Amino acid sequence: MKRTPTYHLDELKRLLADPATRIIRQRDRAAAASLGYADDDEMVERINQLRSDELYKSMPAEKCPGLWQDVYITAEENGDSLYIKLQKSYDGKGVVISFKKDTGANDGP
Repeated sequence: MKRTPTYHLDELKRLLADPATRIIRQRDRAAAASLGYADDDEMVERINQLRSDELYKSMPAEKCPGLWQDVYITAEENGDSLYIKLQKSYDGKGVVISFKKDTGANDGP
């Protein structure tokens, strides 16, 4: 684990903005929908609001050796926080690994 990002946030935002270069899993779509984000475009719009100072940590990917995942915790207008984990895939796509309400118990410190 490290406290500096592995990926440039602006690059991840650019990749996620294009449906051809983004990967969002169904599980994360469902979690986002439960938080009021109706579709991929709304998720990406929220990700586009992330700031580099909201980086929580960068951690090695458990299932993809050699890849890292950048974790952001960001405040919502209603006072809740979102836990958003992003990575760049082996083939250069932006990947949403997690998009959920932050419970304060995610992945440890």
